Amino acid sequence: MLAWFGDLNAKERRTMGACFGGWALDAFDVQMYSFVIPTVIALWGLSRGEAGLIGTVTLLISSLGGWFSGTLADRFGRVRMLQITILWYSVFTFLCAFAQNFEQLFVLRALHGPRLWRRNGRPGRC
Repeated sequence: MLAWFGDLNAKERRTMGACFGGWALDAFDVQMYSFVIPTVIALWGLSRGEAGLIGTVTLLISSLGGWFSGTLADRFGRVRMLQITILWYSVFTFLCAFAQNFEQLFVLRALHGPRLWRRNGRPGRC
């Protein structure tokens, strides 16, 4: 099943490892939200609908981000867009930790949403 991996040279294996690491960290972020949200519901008195809305806006905006970043990558280059979106993701992930209420977390998670820009240079690409 993984015989193809042995055919890769060292640079290709490093690239594969970096892509897998980015994918794993992104999945980790989404999974961590599901673990944290029960505490946020209890602390802020959110309804389950409001909690779901925060998760929904993040994923909805991330899907739009993939399309938008393809256009920007064509104009400014894929490497530049990768750098910008990693910085964007890092800043808004950090700021989410300091949200004080539903509205702040909603806005920050929405702005955090374009995190998938960094992996999806354009729709249908990895």
